[in-house]
This record gives sequence, C-alpha cells and structure tokens, in this order.
Amino acid sequence: MPKILLVDDEKRFVNSLCEILRHYRYQCTVAVTGNQAIRFLEGDEYDIALLDVNLPDMSGCDILNFLSTSKIITTSIMLTGINTVETAVRAMKMGAYDFLSKPINHEQLLKTIDQAYKHHRLSEELAASEKRFRILVEASCEGIVVHENGRLIEANNQFFSMFGYSFEELTEGRFLDKILSPHSSLKTDQCIENNIFGRYELTGIKKNGKEFPLEAASRLISHLGKSARVLALRDLSERVRAEEEKLNLQRKLAKANKLKALGLMAGSVAHDLNNILSGIVSYPELLLSQMDKSDKFYNEIARIQDAGKRAAAVVADLVLLARGGSASANIENINDIILSHLSSIEHRERLANYPNVIIETNLQKNLWNTYCSHLHIHKILLNLLGNALEAVHVNGLIRITTQNCQYSHPETFEVDRAADRNQNFVKITMSDNGTGIPPQEIDHIFDPFYSTKKRGKSGTGLGLSIVWNTVQQYNGWIEVKNNNPGAIFEIFLPATSAQPDSRQSNIVARPPRGNGEKILLIDDLSEQNETISQLLTNLGYSTRSVETGEAGINYLQSQPVDLVLLDMIMGGGMNGRQTYEKILKIRPGQKAIIISGYSESEEVLKAKALGVSHFLEKPVTLPVLALAVRQALSGM
Repeated sequence: MPKILLVDDEKRFVNSLCEILRHYRYQCTVAVTGNQAIRFLEGDEYDIALLDVNLPDMSGCDILNFLSTSKIITTSIMLTGINTVETAVRAMKMGAYDFLSKPINHEQLLKTIDQAYKHHRLSEELAASEKRFRILVEASCEGIVVHENGRLIEANNQFFSMFGYSFEELTEGRFLDKILSPHSSLKTDQCIENNIFGRYELTGIKKNGKEFPLEAASRLISHLGKSARVLALRDLSERVRAEEEKLNLQRKLAKANKLKALGLMAGSVAHDLNNILSGIVSYPELLLSQMDKSDKFYNEIARIQDAGKRAAAVVADLVLLARGGSASANIENINDIILSHLSSIEHRERLANYPNVIIETNLQKNLWNTYCSHLHIHKILLNLLGNALEAVHVNGLIRITTQNCQYSHPETFEVDRAADRNQNFVKITMSDNGTGIPPQEIDHIFDPFYSTKKRGKSGTGLGLSIVWNTVQQYNGWIEVKNNNPGAIFEIFLPATSAQPDSRQSNIVARPPRGNGEKILLIDDLSEQNETISQLLTNLGYSTRSVETGEAGINYLQSQPVDLVLLDMIMGGGMNGRQTYEKILKIRPGQKAIIISGYSESEEVLKAKALGVSHFLEKPVTLPVLALAVRQALSGM
C-alpha cells in the first residue's frame, strides 16, 4: 500500500483523516509544520504528500518547491479552504497533482489518492527510465547531442568536455557553426537538408580554436512529439595518432627489413668477395716485401694494393651499415687522408670523366689530429666527392677545406651551454657550385636507400647513409645546407692532442717474423690456403693446409701444431667454431686464430669464448697477419 505523508496543523482534522486512511490500509505519517514535513521527506520515501496550503511556519507551496528542487519523487495533493483556492491553483502550476477543498469528501479523497498513486508509479517508472538513459548516455565515450536543424536541444557531458563549451554557450544560434569547421558544417547541413543519415568524418573545432578529427553518426528521433536529430560524435585524435604511429612503425620496420635484406646480401657476398680481394691485397704485399722502394714498379704495385684495401673497405662498410658495430680506429691527420685520396687511382679515374671540373683545397696547417679510420675517411670523401662531381656542370668547382674549430655537438649542446664551453673539433667542408639539394629532399638524404640519382646512373642510396653512420661512430656530426648555388657539407670530428703511434709504422715496415713454428691452415678454398701459406712462409713459419674441418681434425690427431688458422665459413661441413670445438677435445688448449671473409658476430663470440685469440677479416694484410700470429703464439 502507498505511504502517505499528511501535513496539516489542525489536530481534529488530522486525527479524523488518519483514521479513514488507516481504515483503508494506507500507511500514514503526520507532520504538523512545514519544517517537520521537510525532515520526514529528507529521511524517508513517501508516495503521496497531502499538503495543507497554510501552515504555521511556511506555505504548502514552499514544501512543493522543496520537492521540486530536491528531485524527490513524491506526488503532492493540496488541501485548501475556500479562501485559498487561488493558492492551490498556483500549486497545481508548480507541479501538484490535484487539490481538495475542506471539508474533505471521503469518497473523493480516496478516488484522488488512488489516481495520484497511479500517477506516482508512472512518474517513478519514467524517472527510472530517464536515469538509466542518462547513465548510458553519460557512460558513452562519444559526445551525444540532440538538435533540431543545428539548434541545441540536449547533450551529454562528454559532448561539452569534447569541445570545451558549456550548455549556455551553445544555446544561442546554431551550435554546429561553432563546433565544426566551415567545410564540415556545410557537409552536415547538406545531410540535414537531404535527410542523409549514417557515419561520416568531420573536422571539429574546440573552444580554444584547435581543430581535431571527428567521426559522426546521425539518425532521426522523435523528441517531445517533434522530429529531431541525434548526433553521436567520436574524437578520432587518438586513433589518428595511433595510425600515424603505426605507419611510422611500418616505415621503420620496412627500413629495418631493407637493412636485414642488405645484411643477408652482405653476408652472402662478403665472404666470397673478400676471398677474391685477398689475392689483390696479399700478393702485392708479397711482391713489395721482395722489392726495394726505388724499384720502378714499386709505387704502381703499392697503388694496386691500396685499391684492393679500399675495395675491401667498401664491403666492410656495407656489412657495417647492415649489422652495426664499431670500426677500428687510429689517431690520424685528416689532411694526410685527403691528400692520399686525391692521389688515389679511384679519384683520378673518376675525375677523368669530368675534365671541366676543378677541385680546390685549402687545408689548414698544423691541423689537429682526430681518432678515426683511415679507410673510412677515404669512403666519406669518395661518396661526397662523387655526389659533388655529378651535381656540377661545365666549369664546375669543388672546394675542400679543413680547419681547427670550437664546436658544440648538438647531442651535448645543452650541457655545453650550461657549462659555457665548446669542444675542439676538426672541421671538413666540401662545397660545390652545382644544382643544390631540393628542400623537400634535404631531410632524407642520409636515409638508407634514399637516392635522387636518375635511372641509368650510379646510386644505391647507401653512400650518404654510410657517411652519416661513419661520422656518428666517431662521435662526430655532419650538417648540410644549400649554398645558392650548390651545396655545402660540413663534417665535425672530435680533435685530439695525441700523436700517431710511431710503433704502428714500425710494425708495418718490419713485421715480426717467426722461427719455424708449425701452423695448420684450414680453409675450403685452396687459393686462400696458398696465399696465406706464402705470406707465413716468407715470415719464417712452417705451414700445412687442409680444405675441411674434418681433414684438419684428422691431421691433428697424429700431428701437433703450434697454431691453427681457421676459416669460419667452409662449404657444407663444419664451420670454424664447430671445428675448433672438436680440435679442443683432442688437443686441449690448442692456440687458434679465425680468419674469414664474413661471419656472424654470435659465432665469433662463441669461438672466442672457446679460446680463439684473434678474429681477422679477409683480406688480411701482411703486417696485421704477422702481428696476430706472433701475439697468438706468445699467448697475448
């Protein structure tokens, strides 16, 4: 049965009415003042409130107003005398269900209460439905707005948060013009005019003027008996950002896959190519060791050897770019390397194809030394000069300058600025008067495989990538800019006050010799065994050679040797590391060196962990081989 709150200060009337209500099994609570009624309404739920219009402390309309502002769902019936009918009518306008005039007709009272209770039940169901709807709407991640031809009717909190407006700020005029770009607003108007529904993308504008992508879904609904549109808006900023990150990741993955493919290619060709280059590097070494510097062919043979070394450096750089790692470096003077490059066979042959191009040099005297690889700087000059020669036209001019300078590396700029310091660098500048670099390409020229060369001309897109990687390896920096006309490349390499190790030249001039020590060579290519054997024989060692790991193991079972030189990759049998594992089982502590055209670093590390003292990459030069063999035999 319904719970009724009776609010009246006439005691006899209250007692009489309570008896009647309880007789018909209604639960009745009595309040004799307005404040008491409000306390009861705050503490409990009532289906119906019978409110006297005139109370000692307030009007029944005040209680009715309290119910409205407090969102309390209680159906009110006003009790009034003859003189307060106008007040009761006003209460009806405020939301009261009905009013009854005193004295109360009992049958009319019961009938009104019954109807009021049914109204109350409907109000509760409606309120519950609206609450569920509001919860669902507010729980939505989308901004939901109901509008009529672009004029705001209702919206959820997500909508206002999305755009930064309040409800009041969007009720004046067409709110769509405020929250959408002109193009999107026009698109929405066309959808409204042509009764187009469904999903489409728009550009939203926040209150602060920031644009952002939206996905809109529109449908027609009935609102208060009229047609209206509900528009669901989803902020696509995170999705667009995620898609951009995904695309960026895909680009990086594609680049990584290219490098992986490059690594596979380098691995497949480097071994064979370096085996071929071994003869070009090693045989001139044999010839030079038997010639005097005054011999008429000495310089030509030395240049052949030098060309072979630089060819090997090309392979080494390709592998370096593909699989990473650091290159060996020494203390060098950049001026010496530049002059050496300009007198090289490669440079003179290339320059012959550009007879109208002049190369000028302005090399600073007393240039500081730097820590770098001689062959890698040759590679930098080869690439930069190659690009410059192709960029210039008739009467082309290329300038190469060097200078000592104070410079703050971009990666340490903030630290250097805070300490008010610059560091010593050697600066190499190469400029030309060619066509320059288009602005849209200047940010990509160091990307692997990026090339602007025309079809039919040289250019793999790796040259400047190798330049960039090499400079980075030596903690340097490279900058490029247009010179109008032409382009300027500036390379900064950290300077050092240290001087080249004089012992290094002594090693090259007088490689350490052997004393008849027995060395076993294991390489699947007989010409490689022959080349290394001749080098070692000239150094005073006794050599034996076999072409498989299995043959090497068989030999060592009956013949001890002082040192084993192993190729890492050998045909279809065991590799160098596997062979050495077997050797250690029959010759524990056997000294060994691995010498190979190419090998994966993991296998090299495993071999070194087993006890291999040195890893030499083909083509190996006589001084390097001599020093490694002597150190291995000495246990260094």
